[in-house]
Amino acid sequence: MIIANGNVISIAAAAPDWVAVLSEGNSEDITCPVIGWATVVQAHMNDGTVTTSVEPAFLWGEQVWTETDAREHSTGGLRFEIRAREITQPVTKVTIVDSDEAEAHIPEVRVFHRADGWSMGEENPEPCTSNFHRQQDGRPACTATAVWKVVEDCGMHLSVGFYCDGDLPAEHQRLVARV
Repeated sequence: MIIANGNVISIAAAAPDWVAVLSEGNSEDITCPVIGWATVVQAHMNDGTVTTSVEPAFLWGEQVWTETDAREHSTGGLRFEIRAREITQPVTKVTIVDSDEAEAHIPEVRVFHRADGWSMGEENPEPCTSNFHRQQDGRPACTATAVWKVVEDCGMHLSVGFYCDGDLPAEHQRLVARV
């Protein structure tokens, strides 16, 4: 594999509360959602090793960019900042449209119930999604049947979780209560 300066060699997902803010010269700020943290090749050493940096990978227009990409394509004077925005409502994606306006999209959340549990193509029912957090907290794993399936459509990705009655998150319980 040939590795060149500026190549992304790995990427990890970012939480939805990070944004990249770009401006050039006297232009207005452009706020772009950060979708991941990329390991970017910065230089090749004489011994064959490379130096890397971790940079935000963000959506600008319909492309994924890193800071290195943005600076490379800049005509000069690019100001680049990374910010963690304070989330007061669940905004997960900002789409820059052809006009000068940007639309904020709130994820579409669907909650389904099946009394005998859910399985994803196997005979065994899906375990409770809360088991990950239970393990982190030192609590025992949930052994109850995951009777709730929560699907969050965020446009760029789909998130699916399975929960027992006792572990269905409060924000999803409110959705079920409205039905």
